[in-house]
Amino acid sequence: MAVDATPPGGPGSAARADLLRALRAGPFPAALDLAIEAGGLSLEEIRAYLVERGVPVSTTTLSYWRRGRRRPERPESLRAVRLVEELLGLPADALVGLLGPRRARGRWVGRSSGVVEAGRLFDGDQAGLMLDRIGVPPRGALSRLSTHVLVGVDAQRRVTGVRMREILRANADRVAHCGVLYLADEDPASPPALTDTRYCRTGRVSVDRTAGLIACELILDRMLMAGEPAYIEYSWSFPEPLLMLSYEYRFLQQVREYLLQVQFTAGAVPARCHRHERRTVGAPEEIGRELWIGASNTALLVEHDVPPGIVGMRWEWPDS
Repeated sequence: MAVDATPPGGPGSAARADLLRALRAGPFPAALDLAIEAGGLSLEEIRAYLVERGVPVSTTTLSYWRRGRRRPERPESLRAVRLVEELLGLPADALVGLLGPRRARGRWVGRSSGVVEAGRLFDGDQAGLMLDRIGVPPRGALSRLSTHVLVGVDAQRRVTGVRMREILRANADRVAHCGVLYLADEDPASPPALTDTRYCRTGRVSVDRTAGLIACELILDRMLMAGEPAYIEYSWSFPEPLLMLSYEYRFLQQVREYLLQVQFTAGAVPARCHRHERRTVGAPEEIGRELWIGASNTALLVEHDVPPGIVGMRWEWPDS
């Protein structure tokens, strides 16, 4: 059961090397995930081990730690992590040492460069559960360096599609996929399909037509080692064009560059466009600066070092 049971050069040597790198450099979720895989134990077996030693932790909580949706901070949680280290044959504090200082608390602790839970930017827990269902990498294993969004609006003022271009970077070895979400709040029963992928392909898909959510796994065209970049393109294609007055992107983690471009059709150009943002799904919307609509009938929003939150563009038609 101990992770050091694999002989050097055996079938698990590559996985063990990944684990050793994660234990040196983190992040915590990736190290915990690799340690559990190397130990060959189920979450239920780990839970039972903890219960026997007087530290009850649910399998749901263990899964959240493993996927980065939560992190252990309270004394009893840290004790549980130390027992997991013991169970998996890891050196003392190998996992605890990756957690760092306890995070600050408070309403506006928040323009951080870290990663937030999906529940802060989507109503309820469904978005996070759907990401878990499609098997996204542990939180922190992959960063989004650049997100470029092109929204097309036709002569009837309807959005015809959304084209995405993203630059990613692996923060751990052997990262081969990522997850993306779309919230179809205009027509929840008919969320868009993910189409026209380039430099990646579609994997598992989870759809909730009540909430209007779609979660998709994108499999990269090569496996990334820590520090390596990847470039991907994909589209959100609607069953029918939709009347929309805004577009917004929900950042679960900080992104270095965000470019949102809305391409209107000649003869159907809005009177004005504005930037808007919300820090969380329940926060009031803040209307920001007006955005110029150029001779190309395009409005452009460019941001740098965008923290977790919701940032987008809203447009108004002359007769509205």
